[in-house]
Amino acid sequence: MKSSLESLLNSQVLLLPSKKPAAAKGPNSIRLDKGELPFAPSPLVIEALKREISQINRYPELLGGSLRKALAQYTQAKVEQIILGNGSDDLIELILKVFVAPGDEVILPSPTFFIYEFATKVVGGIPINVARNKQFDIEIEDILARLNSKTKIIFLANPNNPTANLTSREKIIELLEKSDCLVVVDECYYEIAGLSVIDLIESYPNLLVLRSFSKSFGLAGIRLGYALASSQIIDYLYRLAQLFPVNRLALVAGEAALGDLGYIEENIKKIIQQRVLLQQGLEALGLQVYPSATNFLFARTTGITSAELVESLAQQEIYLADFGLKQGLDAYYLRIAVGSERENELLLQAISEKITGDIIK
Repeated sequence: MKSSLESLLNSQVLLLPSKKPAAAKGPNSIRLDKGELPFAPSPLVIEALKREISQINRYPELLGGSLRKALAQYTQAKVEQIILGNGSDDLIELILKVFVAPGDEVILPSPTFFIYEFATKVVGGIPINVARNKQFDIEIEDILARLNSKTKIIFLANPNNPTANLTSREKIIELLEKSDCLVVVDECYYEIAGLSVIDLIESYPNLLVLRSFSKSFGLAGIRLGYALASSQIIDYLYRLAQLFPVNRLALVAGEAALGDLGYIEENIKKIIQQRVLLQQGLEALGLQVYPSATNFLFARTTGITSAELVESLAQQEIYLADFGLKQGLDAYYLRIAVGSERENELLLQAISEKITGDIIK
């Protein structure tokens, strides 16, 4: 080969980090690091998958088929205002491919979901991190001050990941009215948080709302997300989307999950109840816990770095997400998904033992 492999690459690839597989987690491990629902999906989902499995030699329906219609009924939107994707991550990258050219800017109120910045870099965009305040709320004026002719998108996770807090509807409307760029509101925790702005897509042509089946519906392993916006935006997105972006089993699972909303609501009630108890337990152990509108808690340790605590718990096969020294944060932050009652009890016991052991030393 006469030229180096690097000379053939898209230059953006060289700016991105390598990915390494994480160590496999044992079957009895307590997995509170990914924000997953600790409950199995609806029995209707499992039955639907069993029926469909013999049909996977056939391609899925184009454009989401009957699932798109079911989502229109669920969200009270029009079918042509909905696009499906292979999880929200897939849709985030698609949105950036459609709206952002190399050198364009994307506003990120930080700290926030890391995929926004990663996907922006993938398409050659420039991420502009705008710091949230001490309570992790957005400051509208700070965001508006960073807008210019190169700004194409503002990403706003609501509730925010990892900080778990909500941005008010009033602030989102103000942002929509005072900006000319696309405003993407990520509502992947909507069913838990209960706040949405999808009813505004008719009034604001620069609004796009992201949703997910991963959290409340317990379908993280299926990889299924969707977005709502004006029919014009959805048309542009579908033009660049893969012909079959969502697999056959995901389509069936999503439709079955929407047919059993009572099951979903019961699981959310359990999560909220356990979230209160887990927060009380963590605070009793000396951690600072921030208000949460999600199925996870954002917390700050004292006297021990988050990295040290996360590593210690991992040795006991209890997994949390370390956010120490991430964008805009010091070395003491971590995110803890709300698990089952038993998982939460074991977590609190392990943290207590770690803290007590360090004090004795």
